Amino acid sequence: MEQGEINRREWSDPANWSGGMLRRYASSRDTRLWVPKSNPALGWTLNFAHPASTYWLVGLVLAGPLLVGGVIVFLALHGRS
Repeated sequence: MEQGEINRREWSDPANWSGGMLRRYASSRDTRLWVPKSNPALGWTLNFAHPASTYWLVGLVLAGPLLVGGVIVFLALHGRS
């Protein structure tokens, strides 16, 4: 069986999805880091069983505060016009 078919089967397996409204996907057999959500019209989600998912999750959580902090520092150094 090709990896693409394995990925599709793993994504379709309800056992790989957990949670209620905020569903979480985890399959070590699925090689994709980003997968469509259980309802693909809602976007994409991380495959939490993928080794790189932790780095992405930390990066996404830190991106907002770092961006806001950078804007605050920029405005403090350059003053408001």
